[in-house]
Amino acid sequence: MPGYLDEPTPTTLIDPLCFFVRGWVWLEQAQAEFAAVEAWSGEVLLGATRALTDRPDVRAALQLPAAAHAGFELFAHHPDAKPGGTFAVDIHGRLRDGSRTPRITGAIATTIARDYRTNHFGVLLDRQTTAVQRHGNVFAVGPSQSEGDADLAQLIRRYFGPPPLRIVDVGCGLGSYGRGLLADGYDWIGAEVNAADCAELTRLGLPHRQVDGGALPFADGAFDAALCIEVLEHVDEPRPFLAEIRRVAPRRLLVSVPNCELLGYLWDHRATPWHMLEATHVNFFTRWSLGALLREFYADVEVLFHTPYPLRTIEGTPLHYNLLAVATNPP
Repeated sequence: MPGYLDEPTPTTLIDPLCFFVRGWVWLEQAQAEFAAVEAWSGEVLLGATRALTDRPDVRAALQLPAAAHAGFELFAHHPDAKPGGTFAVDIHGRLRDGSRTPRITGAIATTIARDYRTNHFGVLLDRQTTAVQRHGNVFAVGPSQSEGDADLAQLIRRYFGPPPLRIVDVGCGLGSYGRGLLADGYDWIGAEVNAADCAELTRLGLPHRQVDGGALPFADGAFDAALCIEVLEHVDEPRPFLAEIRRVAPRRLLVSVPNCELLGYLWDHRATPWHMLEATHVNFFTRWSLGALLREFYADVEVLFHTPYPLRTIEGTPLHYNLLAVATNPP
């Protein structure tokens, strides 16, 4: 047998956009003519390597000299593989004269059922994307979300208490939480700076006021409570912003922001939460910094977490995407 493919195997699912090919080849006298090991699937070149590595197990099994290098490792990419399907991986040698050997060894690969090119930033996984990406391509601004988080919606009701309550949702976006609150009997109104979001709020028939990011067009003490969901991280000057919210809603404020504490935990994974990369994020909060800031405007502040993060610490303890602060002033 002139070679063997250790990976991939038919019983192990692989991502065809990036998978490991590992094995060994030994063609005796022809080994010296190797220029590269190539992985093919039909007429699609999946990957190649010019480096043959030492494989002590192969040397021992074939009784090869100490200097004989038979192993290879490469990362491969199959742009046309079907999600949830199979394809052949065939190993050939590229010789120094440019010719290609017949198939040496191979296997059948079984793919995962998902094409990650359909994800946010999925275009970066397409080998047709050869342009160097600029700052604006990566540190992008995501669209407003039409649907809110179900767990956060429950937390809002827990910490606001039952209706009726007059609520102003500052930076309400598309009113993703307002629709449910209105349906439950709360007196909700949104305040939004984005003209396109305001146009959609009008189409949906949701009560709102378009604002300029400065003063809120409401009277002192007009509301029993305020919402500020995923907004404070975008505000250049958070203190005047919070002072204006306290003016119109002096009794209670709920604030949700991305949880910057994740960065310390995710270092072991060499990971960064995608949401942290948004271009308009100018403030990054921990429990301690968010609590200290809000206590300048509200006497009592409790900060907790919400929305579990998919990764855990390497010890297995849970992590969360977001912080939720409940800020109140006494009657």
